[in-house]
Amino acid sequence: MESKLKFNIQAESGNARTGHLQLGSRMATTPMLVQTGMVPAILNSGELAALGTQAIKQSALEYWLRAQGQPDQLGFADIHEHLRWPGIVVGASGADQAYRWAKPRGRKKTGVSFHEPATGQQKMYTPQLAQQWQRLLGCDLLVGFARWEDYYAPVDDLQAAAQQTAEWLRMDRQLLNTLAPVVGGGLKRVRQASVVVAQATHSCGYALLGIDRAVKLAEQRRVIGEIVGMLPTEGLRYLPACGALEQVLMAIAQGMDIVDSDCAATTALHGTAYLGTKRLHLTQEHLAGDSRTLVPGCQCPTCQAGYSRAYLHQLLQEQSPVGVRLLTVHNLFVLNQLVDRLRQAIAAGRLAKLMADLAIDY
Repeated sequence: MESKLKFNIQAESGNARTGHLQLGSRMATTPMLVQTGMVPAILNSGELAALGTQAIKQSALEYWLRAQGQPDQLGFADIHEHLRWPGIVVGASGADQAYRWAKPRGRKKTGVSFHEPATGQQKMYTPQLAQQWQRLLGCDLLVGFARWEDYYAPVDDLQAAAQQTAEWLRMDRQLLNTLAPVVGGGLKRVRQASVVVAQATHSCGYALLGIDRAVKLAEQRRVIGEIVGMLPTEGLRYLPACGALEQVLMAIAQGMDIVDSDCAATTALHGTAYLGTKRLHLTQEHLAGDSRTLVPGCQCPTCQAGYSRAYLHQLLQEQSPVGVRLLTVHNLFVLNQLVDRLRQAIAAGRLAKLMADLAIDY
């Protein structure tokens, strides 16, 4: 039986806030990061938890396709047991991916029709399927289905997407632990209308969709701040698909409670380590003779094990997956530490000073 979400705000600083999130026996402190993309593929559940991870993300669309639409083909009853993950699982409808695969005529009032890339088979994916499969997986938090449009799509397309998303949201009768989608690209009036519909559903919070990681940081900051100003104080605020480290920290400072992040792994894939908010590019030749750890005194497993910059440089030159794995461990540790510093600064009323020290414009 699903447990109703409980969310209590404990401290605020400007738009930013800290809080306590409870979903049955699973608890987390917000703001929190949701590990997605490559991170859960590179590190196992035990490693993720040891590095301070509180939540991971799973796509209903991926499992629906893998099981060929048959629940009995899943092979497990609960995603937590399947992944051996003790923390929170945030669901994703996968609608954005389905729309990217679809041709324009695949955008239906009932959902989205597309050809599956792996098999070429035509599929019809609906809001009902997205909700059903997030619940079948046992996700703790669900995200409502939304018609996807590029952030900079024409005005008519953004309006049509918002109207269609609103219709689906009004039809949904199972909103327990569901985050209502807020859409509209960069158009304030469209997002305002989307917020009104989302509020009327009395869902547990809001997912700010369509603010793609490719959107410039200054534009993200403007739009997120604008939307937060429209939302009620109560209710979770979730930003999926966040990009670089600076975007993660800015989004939290602008009032997001939950932020997606795969930047620890994507940065590692480029041979780069976090030094706080700075970067060390380990592909540089002069590091071939550097015997220092990534960050002297760092408590992450990579630095504590004594792996040198020179050794990591060599692994990357050899294109060894071990190098990427060791960098991902370090980067995730640093990222989680930075988010923890933000939590403490919000609670102490020192967020502005910390963001200035980190040189993050928020």
